Amino acid sequence: MKKKSTHLVRHRARLLLLYTALFSALLLVRLLMIQVADANQLHAYASSIHVHRIALPASRGEIVDRNGIVLAMDTPTYQVVAVPKYLTSRKQVESAAVTLAHYLPFSSKLLASVLGNGSWYALLARSVSSAVAHQISTLNLPGISVVPSTGREYPNGTLASQVLGMVGSQGQGLAGVEYEYNKILAGKPGSWVVRTDAAGNPLPQWQLAYKAPVPGDTVQLTIDANIEAAAQKWLKWGIKRAHALNGTVIVLNPHTGSVIALANWPNFNPNNYYNATPLQMNDYAVEDPVPPGSIFKPVTATAGLTLGLFTPNSMFDTVGYKIVDGVRINDWNPNGWGWITLTRGLEVSSDQVFMDVALKVGAASLYHFIKLFGFNHPSNVGLPGDSPGLWVPLNQVNPVDLATIGFGQGFAATAMQMVAADSAVANNGVMMQPHILKAVLSPHGTVVKAVKPKVESVTTTPAIAEEIQHMMTLEATQGTGVPAQVPGYIIAGKTGTSQKIVNGRTSNNLFIASYMGMGPMPKPRFIMLVMINRPIGNLFYGDQVSAPVWKHIAEFMFHYWNIKPYAGPDNGSKPLKP
Repeated sequence: MKKKSTHLVRHRARLLLLYTALFSALLLVRLLMIQVADANQLHAYASSIHVHRIALPASRGEIVDRNGIVLAMDTPTYQVVAVPKYLTSRKQVESAAVTLAHYLPFSSKLLASVLGNGSWYALLARSVSSAVAHQISTLNLPGISVVPSTGREYPNGTLASQVLGMVGSQGQGLAGVEYEYNKILAGKPGSWVVRTDAAGNPLPQWQLAYKAPVPGDTVQLTIDANIEAAAQKWLKWGIKRAHALNGTVIVLNPHTGSVIALANWPNFNPNNYYNATPLQMNDYAVEDPVPPGSIFKPVTATAGLTLGLFTPNSMFDTVGYKIVDGVRINDWNPNGWGWITLTRGLEVSSDQVFMDVALKVGAASLYHFIKLFGFNHPSNVGLPGDSPGLWVPLNQVNPVDLATIGFGQGFAATAMQMVAADSAVANNGVMMQPHILKAVLSPHGTVVKAVKPKVESVTTTPAIAEEIQHMMTLEATQGTGVPAQVPGYIIAGKTGTSQKIVNGRTSNNLFIASYMGMGPMPKPRFIMLVMINRPIGNLFYGDQVSAPVWKHIAEFMFHYWNIKPYAGPDNGSKPLKP
C-alpha cells in the first residue's frame, strides 16, 4: 500500500513538472511574440494612446495695398481641442459640455454630442481670445486642451471686400485674393508631437518632436485703399440715388494696367462673411458680362479710323433709325441730328453713326479689333470668376448683329474688359494687361516677386488714339458727358446706356448706366469706369446716373494726388495740346 502511494505521488509530481514546463514554454513563446513579433504593433498602440501629433497652422500672410496699408492679417488666437476618448462616463461628458458652453458659442447639447463620440481628437473651437483660452485652461477639464493658433482679421471692414474675399474655417481662401493667391498666403503648417497624461492633456516637458510652421508671404495689391474708400462711398451714393440693384467702379492706370481701385456695392464684411448674401459677395466687375452700350463706341471708331475708312470729319445723315436687312434698329434719339461728323456722332452718342461704321468695317475686321482690345477671353486681372464675356461666333454674325455690336449691344463683356479696352485710347493705342497684384513680399518685407507692366496688344497708332481722345474730350465738355466735368480740369469720356438681356431677349425697361472717363487731359493719369446696374425711375441714362458718381471720385483723386486746377473757363471744350 505504501509502495503504491509513493508511486502515485511520483506520477503526480511528473505531471506537475510537465505542466509547469509546458506553461513556461507558452509564456516564453508569448514573451517572444510580445517582444519581437508584435513589438511594432504594440508600440504603435501605446503611442496612439499617449503620443499625439498636434497640427500647428502657419501664420497666413498679410494682404496690403500699394502703400503698405494692411487690408487682411492674422491675429493671435487659440484653438480649443478635445480627446473624447478620455471622457469615460456620460456624467463627465455632460459636465464638461455644460461648463464649456459658458465660454464657447455652442450649446451644451451640441458640445455633448462631440465630446461623447469616443474619438481621439475633436476641434471644439478654431478661434478664441487669449482671455477665454486662459479661463478654459484653468478649469483642468479632462481631455480638454488649449492650443495657440491664429485668426483672420480685416481691419477695414467692408473695404474692397469682394476683392479680398475671405478665409474658411480650415484656414483656406474661399474667394477673392484670399482664394486666388492661397498658396502664396497660406505658408506651410508645422506640427507638435507630444506625450499626453492619462487625461489626454499635452505634457510639454515630454515633447517628442517639433516642426515650426513657415508663415505665408505677403500679397501686395495695386489698389490704393484711400481711393478705394472714395470709390466705394460715391458708388453707394449713386446706386441709392438711382434706386439701382448693384454696380461697380474700376480705376485703372492706363500706362501700366494696374488697378488703382475696384469697388462693388452692395458689399459685405469679410469678418462676418457667413451673414452675407450672394449679391453682396458677387464681384460684379469681373464675374458678370453685360452689354456695355455706348462705352464700346471708341473701339468701333478706332477700327474705322485705323483702317482708313473714315476720318473724324466723315459725314453721316442721321434720321433716328437704320433699316438693316429689313429690320428697323432705332437710335436712342428717334429724331436724329441730321448731317453730323463722326466726331459729333461720338459726342452725342449717335447709335446710327456707329451702325454705319461697323457695317462698313465688316465683321471680320471688326472682330480683329475686338480681339486686339482684349475681348472674347478673360481679362486675366488676377481675380477668380474672371468671365470671357459672350459673343456671337464670327461665322454666325449677320448684318443686324454687326450693326448692334457697333454701338455696344448684341454681346456681353465685363466691366474689367471694357475699362482695359478703352485704356488703350488713353495710352497712345497700347493696351496694357490689367493686373491687381503688385508684388509678393516675404514676411520680413523683402520683395520675392514684383509684377512688371505687360503690353497685351497695340490697337492703333498714337495719332489715331489722340484723335479718339479729342473726340472723347468734346463728348465730356459739350456732349452727353457734361455731368462728369470737374471744374478746373479737362477730362475725356463716354456715356453708356445699354439695355439688359432678360431670358435671352433685350429688355425695354431694364438698363445698365455707365460712364467711362480719363483725365486729366491731355496726359491722362487714370481711366475710370462707373457702371450701375438696373436703375429704377426717372434716372437711368449714363449721364444721369453714373457721370455724377464719376465726377465725385475724380474730384477726390485730383485733390488726393495734388493735381492743381489748370483748365480755363471753357473747361476743355478747346482741348489743350501736349
